[in-house]
Amino acid sequence: MDAARLSVVQPGTRANFMRRVVDAMRALVPAPATFFCLGTNEARAYAEGARVVDGASAPMPPCGTLTEAFGLDARSLVSSGRRAYLADELYPEAVRATLPYFATTRAAGLVDAVFVFLHEGGLLFGVVGLERRAADPPFELDEVARLEALSPFVVSAARAQLAFDDVSREATALRALLPGSSTLLVLDRDGPSVLWAANRERGVDWDADIAPHVRAIADATEQALAAKRRGDALPTPPALPFGTIAGVARLEGDPVFAGARCAVVRVQSLTKAKDAAKPLEGLSRREREIARLLVAGYSGVNVAAIAGLSENTVRTYVRRLYAKLGVVSRAELVRTLVAPESARPSTVLAPPPDSALAVRDDTLD
Repeated sequence: MDAARLSVVQPGTRANFMRRVVDAMRALVPAPATFFCLGTNEARAYAEGARVVDGASAPMPPCGTLTEAFGLDARSLVSSGRRAYLADELYPEAVRATLPYFATTRAAGLVDAVFVFLHEGGLLFGVVGLERRAADPPFELDEVARLEALSPFVVSAARAQLAFDDVSREATALRALLPGSSTLLVLDRDGPSVLWAANRERGVDWDADIAPHVRAIADATEQALAAKRRGDALPTPPALPFGTIAGVARLEGDPVFAGARCAVVRVQSLTKAKDAAKPLEGLSRREREIARLLVAGYSGVNVAAIAGLSENTVRTYVRRLYAKLGVVSRAELVRTLVAPESARPSTVLAPPPDSALAVRDDTLD
């Protein structure tokens, strides 16, 4: 027992932590199969869950949330001081066979299970399960007691792991994208699903800010990435219900996010977007006009034609703009000025056919 307790409280990556927990439990209660779901959001906890059968990784059965998969009444579970249960204590075998998770695992011959629910302070943030086949002896109450004795150490370590994961994810996101005071999030592009989000100023209300807008976030992110690949400066930044995308970067193969094909997105709040127009206040009328045309994606040739200036004069204005705004490229200029009202050309309605949006030339960067 002491060795099992010690092994689960060692720091490490999430994958290592989950493996150590199930190894410690199997050392106390032998079982050929295990699963571990960890997280404060039911959908993400299940989606990021890990399953091992006969020592090899196996996919989690396709289910949406912990409640959907296991038919759990989370409220009643967290109101109890107990954490370890035989499956038969929670529901009869006939009922268990109808639940999505067990309907799939029974096909592999796994017919018996024991659960350890990770909860504290009324919050359920994980479930670990051990499974046996019909040929194995059934789980016994004394084995449940061993897992119960280990559970406080697992709970404490799991809470620390979740905090560590959040810090690691924020650090990874900040390395991939310049930090800002707005919302940072990491999108799994294949889901699509949002794996992590944070806003240091006001925090993130997952149910209000993120969950209802995953599809919009995914669409806007792909639009921004496509524009970045083409080298386009979009006439307006991709908009979301709670702000506009002010920056995006691909993030692929990072172990912090289980090697998923991700994108890091910085979403500037609507209030911040309005504030983004403030840098224009220090510019002359002609400089503001040229800045708007550049943000809209016009080439140097077209800016000169629209403004009625020579290309050399436009270049002079651009150098002044860069100096006043403290930027060194058009990309930085766009990031500095990006906002719906500051990103629309003031003197034209649509770019001419030979603009940078069509031929991708950029004579000013």
